Amino acid sequence: MPIHALRAAEPNSGHDALSEVGSIEAAGAASEAPLQPKAPSSARNWRVLLHRAAPAGLVAIIAAMVYLLAKLLAGRDFSMVAASALGTKPHVIVLSLLFSALSYCALTGYDVFGVRAATDKSVPFRTIAAASFTSYAIGHTLGFPLFTAGAVRWRIYGAAGLNLAEVAKLTAVAALTLWTGMAAVLGISATLEPQALAALDRLPVGLNQALGIALLLALAGYVFWGRRGERAIGRGEARVRLPGGKAAVAQIVLGLVDISAAAAALWVFLPPDIDIGFPAFAALFAGGILLAIASHVPAGLGAFEAALLLALPDVPTAELVSAVLVWRLTYTLIPFLIAVTIFAIHEMRRSETQFSHTARRIRRFILPFVPAALAALTFLGGLVLLTSGALPSDYSRIRALRHLVPLPFAEVSHLVGSTAGVVLLILSRGLMRRLSSAWTLAVLVIGAGMVVSLAKGFDWEEALVLGAVLVLLLTHRSSFYRKAGIFAEPLEPRWLVALGFVLGCSIWLGFTVFQDVDYSHDLWWQFSWQDDASRFLRSSLVAVVIGAGLSLYAMIHRSPGRQRAEPLRLDALTPALAHAERADAHLALLEDKRFLFHEAGDAFLMYAVRGKSWIVMGDPIGSPERAADLMWRFLEEVDRHAGWPIFYQVSPTHLPLYLDGGLSLVKLGEEAHVDLAEFTTEGKAGKDWRAALNRAKRESFEFAIVPAAEVPAHLAELKRVSDAWLTERGAGEKGFSIGFWSASYLSRFDVAIIRREGRIVAFANIWYGQPGGEITIDLMRHLPEVPGIMDLLFVNLMQEGKARGYRWFNLGMAPLSGLSGHRLAPSWHKVAAFVARNGERFYGFKGLRAYKEKFKPVWEPRYLASPGGWALPQILLDVTNLISGSPAKTLGKGARS
Repeated sequence: MPIHALRAAEPNSGHDALSEVGSIEAAGAASEAPLQPKAPSSARNWRVLLHRAAPAGLVAIIAAMVYLLAKLLAGRDFSMVAASALGTKPHVIVLSLLFSALSYCALTGYDVFGVRAATDKSVPFRTIAAASFTSYAIGHTLGFPLFTAGAVRWRIYGAAGLNLAEVAKLTAVAALTLWTGMAAVLGISATLEPQALAALDRLPVGLNQALGIALLLALAGYVFWGRRGERAIGRGEARVRLPGGKAAVAQIVLGLVDISAAAAALWVFLPPDIDIGFPAFAALFAGGILLAIASHVPAGLGAFEAALLLALPDVPTAELVSAVLVWRLTYTLIPFLIAVTIFAIHEMRRSETQFSHTARRIRRFILPFVPAALAALTFLGGLVLLTSGALPSDYSRIRALRHLVPLPFAEVSHLVGSTAGVVLLILSRGLMRRLSSAWTLAVLVIGAGMVVSLAKGFDWEEALVLGAVLVLLLTHRSSFYRKAGIFAEPLEPRWLVALGFVLGCSIWLGFTVFQDVDYSHDLWWQFSWQDDASRFLRSSLVAVVIGAGLSLYAMIHRSPGRQRAEPLRLDALTPALAHAERADAHLALLEDKRFLFHEAGDAFLMYAVRGKSWIVMGDPIGSPERAADLMWRFLEEVDRHAGWPIFYQVSPTHLPLYLDGGLSLVKLGEEAHVDLAEFTTEGKAGKDWRAALNRAKRESFEFAIVPAAEVPAHLAELKRVSDAWLTERGAGEKGFSIGFWSASYLSRFDVAIIRREGRIVAFANIWYGQPGGEITIDLMRHLPEVPGIMDLLFVNLMQEGKARGYRWFNLGMAPLSGLSGHRLAPSWHKVAAFVARNGERFYGFKGLRAYKEKFKPVWEPRYLASPGGWALPQILLDVTNLISGSPAKTLGKGARS
């Protein structure tokens, strides 16, 4: 904070910005307002004289400050200053950088208050943070904030939608926050350490203490004043709302934190043998800022140094000057370089130059590789933490650390550091898969790793490495969007090998480093600042236990698939079903699926999740022109959850669509369609079907169709047939691609039944497709004592479908049929053909194909579209498990009568 006070308090900040806006508005209104009496000429002459004398006065003040600083530094050896600056310990520099970062974070709070007071517009926090940091850092370094910090603020806030008056008002509130913080620091320091401030202002100690108490009372009055209602200054467009009540207290605390952190960033560079506490130094620091503000020297250069030399005469000049120089590096120059980079990126995003276009193209090219790169860097961060835990500490740093933290805290930090290292190794796998949960945990663990790196031995080098990884993770948050759990699938062997290798290497390194230490069981229980070997043993044990535990959990744990279906909404399905060309679109009414609807409402996908597999049943249903949009939306949703997109039993119609989506195709079998236009029970071609009909008459079988409205009255009898059929087969219900018993489901369709002596012996629910399209059945059940009843059912339904004007009767798919036996055919064909030949007694692949062939159907291939590759066996297992019955049983229970 310190010299940024120059910007907030000089005429070109805050209130002068408001004055400038007021002048512009007054000039605009002058042409409409009546002429006002002119000010007396003598007053105008005085203003002109002061205006012309101001530059000369500023030059005189600068010259006086240069003379004073030269006098204070006269006879000093500047080589000693350089040597002292170069000899600054790295961990002290890191500590100063942390305090500087805290100060700039508080400055962001200045602008948060300012935006709330200046406008009702919504400004994202990232915009406020960018505008605050860049304007303060750039204006602080370059000086002339009207042309530097002001321009930066206007460019960023203007792009966010604020006008000039609003930017000026928020600057004024930021300046007020600074002055309240300055008053708090001076008030507290002057009250507690009045003699320190006396060294600078040469006033009596009692008077300084009285001034400190007065400042604190003034702040209390400001808070009390704000509690009595909304407070504001100015009028019209220049009216600024001031924080009140609790907000005023927060405003004071922000200013206090800002100035205190900036003072601490310099205080850590002072020689350790200097007998001055932080409250006393904070008073001198704040006084130096005030002197620098009064000097109007750009960035306070020279004036601030002179103030400290006057206030600290007992501090060796070379060491004090070197401390200020290094502080200007950590507080001014480094933030300035970062701010320039941020501002340049902001401008490139706004501009339409060739360079910005090139930069965006390069970024688009790099983005796909970001997750892998950050996963590798996170793995490296874990390696750094584990390696650090295996190496001895730098005792020069330990001597400083023991004065700041207790030994138990350092010991725990050592264990936490090794644990964090192992966790980062495992999280890197999640980052590779773009998991949002892995990103969140990685940010938390890396942040904790940075803290413990400093707490266990001032290891600022590894803290910087982790900090760099953390910054990259934070700036690429959007690359990690998938919602799956970290352990949604087991750890692959390569990750287990990598984890074991890194742990083994870190342990080997530790035993190599401490090979001169004689092992004894007492080492495990020794706790002192010098017992690095003991800390290594304990941290290695913790790392192995944590790593083994997480690996074992990842190997045996698997997140369950989301099997709970959304409530079925017929009104949402009806528009799409009205456009469905295939009759099996009615599987959507089975109540065991989830749905992805098109915005137009006339198309959807039905799917279920099994493990990592997101399985769509068939092609998109509804308007054909929606198919591509639905597929891409589904692929995006699956990608967000790190799953596998699978389309089961798809037709040749949309194969180019699935190929465009990067999916591989394998043939599942062929579906039989009977052409009802050619189907007949007459003549030679229909003799087999006439025989079936005649046999039915002889055995007193009657065919009938029960309308859907009448089905509930027959459910008890249908349930009896269904249970007998399941018992005879010794099988459970299936689901997803085929119907299961559900009273609510069956009640939505006409049901074909066959009676014998008034008793139902077989039934099947009927799916009607589009007029002139196809008709088929789903759930077909019959009593065990009436075999061969299927022919009668099919023949009657085909006759009924033909009479109603349907063209096709769908007999369903014959699995693993129609596969090529050529030696050059794909491997899947060979494997599937082998299964079909040798699995006949388990399923009857050939028998099913032969039965359907009796009806002389037209065969149409059906495919599985999936990522393929090594994932194909698991995908087939997931599909099989989904259909085999357990999902149906789980979901169907609520629908059973």
